[in-house]
Amino acid sequence: MKGSAGTLAVILGLSLGVWTFFQYLSPGAPLNAAETSVVVGVCASVVLFGRWIWGRFQRASKGNEQAP
Repeated sequence: MKGSAGTLAVILGLSLGVWTFFQYLSPGAPLNAAETSVVVGVCASVVLFGRWIWGRFQRASKGNEQAP
């Protein structure tokens, strides 16, 4: 569960930022509940995919280090 609080914070922050953009800055009707759920799901997917990619790069760089 390492990093889960940070991941949740990033997902919530990103979701809130995107929601605020569509709610107040974008022309058109504000987001309804279904659209808000999609925003949170997409933000969660982006953050979790980014964490996965970061972990792959970290493991690859540790694997390329040579022992003295």
